[in-house]
Amino acid sequence: MDLSLKSKIAIVTGASKGIGRAIAMSLAQEGCRVCVVARTEVTLNESRAEIQKLTNSEVMAVSGDVADPILIAAVVKQVLDRWGGVDILVHNTGGPPPGSFMEHGEDAWALAINQNFLSAVRFSRAVAPGMKLKNWGRIICLTSTIAKEPTPQMVLSACARAALSAFTKAIAAELAPFNITVNTVCPGGVQTDRVESLMQAAANRENRTVDEIRKRSVALIPSGRFASPAEVADVIAFLASEKGSYVTGVSLMVDGGLTKSIF
Repeated sequence: MDLSLKSKIAIVTGASKGIGRAIAMSLAQEGCRVCVVARTEVTLNESRAEIQKLTNSEVMAVSGDVADPILIAAVVKQVLDRWGGVDILVHNTGGPPPGSFMEHGEDAWALAINQNFLSAVRFSRAVAPGMKLKNWGRIICLTSTIAKEPTPQMVLSACARAALSAFTKAIAAELAPFNITVNTVCPGGVQTDRVESLMQAAANRENRTVDEIRKRSVALIPSGRFASPAEVADVIAFLASEKGSYVTGVSLMVDGGLTKSIF
């Protein structure tokens, strides 16, 4: 399927590994010029080089923490200076640490909101004016199924990501007249370092093995397995394309049937 993304300009955050890296790879394979952003400069540059080599697309890298408003402004400026615009923003950040609400102090709550919610607000504000001038744009935010089905041990992630889902729904209506779609993608179990660390934390907390936790987690998924990062990335490439032009304001579960409730 031709997604008509050739020469589109994309920013992908959290792109040094896992889902973010897979998203950058998928967009580059479709012909996008991609700016990858992440905190760890060495890993990020390795990903940039590999994506560029495998796709023959232009890829630039900017390292830094998306929780820093100065970094966000710098990323957008560098992309504008090099390529002249931003067509696609894919906002992806690592989740906050697990733990119940009584275990987290004020600093942890503030960091979670800043890292996972306000960073997306700032990035969206930075790219939306240019998209409006072009009368074309895509803003896609990665959250989690935990935003719809919160659990006590993932309360920071649930709250920050639910706020992000509400934000994207609200601005989708505002930006729709400018041919800009805004959506949230909510992965379930994906085979990433993040999932491995969460399973390890659960194993430590429950005095069980990681394999036991993994089997229990997979048993809850109707599809009977975790997703690969590429499976999530391909959904995002579709939403970023002309083929997905009538999909806006949704929180799309990409979870193998895991999520049960809808609200």
